[in-house]
Amino acid sequence: MKMQVLYFSKNGKGNAEELATAVGRTFKCKCDQIPPAYPCEGQTLVIIVYDNYSAPAKQLVDFCKDLNPSRASHVAIISMSASGNKGVAELEEIFKANKVTVSGTLELKVHKGLFGFGKLTQEDIKKANEFSTGIAKTLFQTLD
Repeated sequence: MKMQVLYFSKNGKGNAEELATAVGRTFKCKCDQIPPAYPCEGQTLVIIVYDNYSAPAKQLVDFCKDLNPSRASHVAIISMSASGNKGVAELEEIFKANKVTVSGTLELKVHKGLFGFGKLTQEDIKKANEFSTGIAKTLFQTLD
């Protein structure tokens, strides 16, 4: 199974890392921050998890612009925002222009706290794992 989970958070840690780690653990696949230490090459699925409380950061946008079908044929996007419906249209347009298939998007409502990001719940992690598993089942014959 050629799959990778990547996360981006403007502060470098937090909910995006926690959620991506949980999803990566489910699939026993590589989990790394954006930009990753090693670029994606020949991945069937890349799951991108990020905090969506403001406009997407330049690093995230640049990484997405660098993805093409030889690096990743499918992407799935999991975003977290205060409303849970902020949208990921900018990233979807980038992938569409690069001919990378967006296999699905999941938007989670995680309130931003006064001194940082809100607390991720077990229900949020469960939703992300179910979403990711659904996509992986359509792309891979077996989940190992």
